[in-house]
Amino acid sequence: MSESRSNVIQKLVKVAKKHYPVVKPPSQRNVLDTIIYACLLEDSEFGAADDAFAKLEQYADWNEVRVSTVSELTEVMAGLTHPAAAADRLKNVLHSIFETHYSFDLDFLVKESQGKAVAQIEKYFGSTAFTVSYQETCFLL
Repeated sequence: MSESRSNVIQKLVKVAKKHYPVVKPPSQRNVLDTIIYACLLEDSEFGAADDAFAKLEQYADWNEVRVSTVSELTEVMAGLTHPAAAADRLKNVLHSIFETHYSFDLDFLVKESQGKAVAQIEKYFGSTAFTVSYQETCFLL
């Protein structure tokens, strides 16, 4: 008799946990920083995303990143798996956030219900399913 699907999944998770450590997101990041980090992390490794985030933090502010060209950001984020795609996602999300709120303060989303916060993040142009899922994971832990 074949094993049930849930038993197979439980075994796979158990084996995966042995070989791959659980990576917990930094707790000191606010909502905006977490969205930005998710734009960088998608399709890349944590170390590369950490390096790219640190380089972006050297800009004067997030608006300077928003108005930078994709090619400039691609150079800064060269260590990512797909730096041009990450730069495009990042610019689109930052632009959408700014056009929606005329600021980069998204901490009000922490006080919203999870459903409302997710719905708002999904509305930002450039936000992907990964970005939304990463944001949910960070604030549920």
